[in-house]
Amino acid sequence: MLFYSFTIQHLGDGRPRLAAARRFLNGLAFGALAVGLAVARIQVAPDVYFDARNMPVALIALFEGWPAGLLAAAVVAIYRWQWLGGAGTVPGVVSVMAAAAAGAFVHWWAMRRGRVASRHAFALGALTFLTTLLGYAMLGRPGLEKFATTWPHFVVAYLVGMGVIAQLFATVVERERLNAAERRFRALLDEASEAIRIVEPATWRILETNRADSALSGYPRPALMGRDGREFWPQDPEERGRWQAVLKETAAAGSASAFGLGYQAAGGLRSIDLTCRRVQHDGRPYDIVIFRDAAPREALDAAHREVLDLRAVTLVANAAAHEINNPLTVIVGSLELLQRRVNGDTQGERWVERAVTAAERIRDIIARMTHITRLSPAESAPGVPAMLDIRRSSEDN
Repeated sequence: MLFYSFTIQHLGDGRPRLAAARRFLNGLAFGALAVGLAVARIQVAPDVYFDARNMPVALIALFEGWPAGLLAAAVVAIYRWQWLGGAGTVPGVVSVMAAAAAGAFVHWWAMRRGRVASRHAFALGALTFLTTLLGYAMLGRPGLEKFATTWPHFVVAYLVGMGVIAQLFATVVERERLNAAERRFRALLDEASEAIRIVEPATWRILETNRADSALSGYPRPALMGRDGREFWPQDPEERGRWQAVLKETAAAGSASAFGLGYQAAGGLRSIDLTCRRVQHDGRPYDIVIFRDAAPREALDAAHREVLDLRAVTLVANAAAHEINNPLTVIVGSLELLQRRVNGDTQGERWVERAVTAAERIRDIIARMTHITRLSPAESAPGVPAMLDIRRSSEDN
């Protein structure tokens, strides 16, 4: 059992070559164990011996399928044929091959259900008992007389012992299956691009986490496991209130989301987007918390808002420029006519020139308004509403 557990652990990751190597090694090992049982037989009456050589062959066929069972049976058959010989050689070989076939059949039956259960183990014990009876029956009346002396031992060995031992082997297989599932879950969790935590709702104790969580929080996984997730809440009462609202909504509705939550990481306060969902497993509640750094989203939102603001400013500026240009043209034309009339009037000429200069400035401002490419606020004194610096906003980058 220890050897089988070792091979399952180190050669059981699902790759075909490793699985073939595991079957080969176990076939040889269990065949050698069957030979050992045959050599270490127990005398139960004068010239009557008992051994359970068929048990290892049937067991390995049950858990590893017909290739391992056939290999184990071949090892026993070679031993029986080459070293023992005698009248019982053919019945012995037939019996051990039949045990391998019985194990392969029950393996096929068990795999249809997904795993080896108690009924499969005890059914195989009964079939192995019959294969042993077959070997003795092939010897004729002397063989049946010997079997009549040893059958209680075979009942204990096969019907009872094999059922119990097979359960132990099934436990080994199930434990490794669970370990493999945990490793697979751990690998998939670590490959997730977003930080994931599984926490206990009552205490918010962190039960599981992934690599992205460590990268975002700045703490390695061992330092996160078992900690109270509320330690990562900011000290600000308003921000803590937002976290508590998320927990209340999760408890009431089963799920909750929040954006721009404060998060106290090792490197300082950060902003995160979070989704929390409550699930039930084996009657116990768990909160699955998925969160990510909010900085990229906030930067994208800011850029999107700036685009919308720039579009709105551009529309207003173009409309204003169009509406101002028409009366400005009239004003400039009138000033040119007025300039001709005040020829020789020094004071009048100065007033007209000042008006023309102002009109040209207005025209320049209008031209810049139609070429705004970014939003650059102007410096303003306290109490003065924010304004756009048209000159800077229309300059080439």
